[in-house]
Amino acid sequence: CSSCFFPTEFHEVPLVSIKAINHDTKVFTFGLPEGASLDLPVCACLLLRGYDDKGEPVIRPYTPISSNDIKGSFSLCVKVYEKGTVTQWLDKLQPGAMVGFKHIPFNIKAQYPFAGKTKLNMICGGTGITPMYQALYKIAFTPGDSLQVVALIGNRTPADILLRGELEEVAKQSGGRVKIVHVVGTKPDQEPIPGWEGELGWVDEDKIKKFCFPPAPDVLTMVCGVPGLYEIMCGPRTEPEVKAGTVLDKLGYTSQMMSKM
Repeated sequence: CSSCFFPTEFHEVPLVSIKAINHDTKVFTFGLPEGASLDLPVCACLLLRGYDDKGEPVIRPYTPISSNDIKGSFSLCVKVYEKGTVTQWLDKLQPGAMVGFKHIPFNIKAQYPFAGKTKLNMICGGTGITPMYQALYKIAFTPGDSLQVVALIGNRTPADILLRGELEEVAKQSGGRVKIVHVVGTKPDQEPIPGWEGELGWVDEDKIKKFCFPPAPDVLTMVCGVPGLYEIMCGPRTEPEVKAGTVLDKLGYTSQMMSKM
């Protein structure tokens, strides 16, 4: 359905390595044939086939964090949940294990260079940063790109922030076109956190008004995170329309200004 290495049916590749990056998140690197690129469209994700305790297949979407410039492998950033069927299965694998992936049309989202748009808002939480990072890397490292971006990223604690160094590198490479705003807290009225000087609380209506580009035909707002984030911000991921009464609807963002990642 695209230039991607993986077809629309599951194809297995080997797990090459696992690297812990914080207390509950790991980078899983998978092998491709020598010289082959994943060549996944930006923005798009893969479907990974894992298995439950009974050996039944369970499918989950993941967005690689590695660039298409990398040959012979690709990497996923995965939060390992205590009750996560696929993440627990994945975490128990050893290098050399074979894992199935496929790529389907539904998982091709808003596509770089985002025709007709000059500004992007990225609203995300936790591992919802992965499709945003995929786009940010492309924006920052493509010569002549002029897109301006605000990424509003929510996490429970500073230790939960994923790809922090990589995001700083992207912002630096962009020459001021990319602004990264981290929001940390477990409740809306989060008290100060020792050593943290960034935003506190949750990603909410006030922070969107403070940091994001206001609604306009040339603005695209991308959302990615847990189902609760979609419900509050724009409505379910499976429905393309902005749901009436959600935060982005109240602020004036229309379905033409939105992409649910």
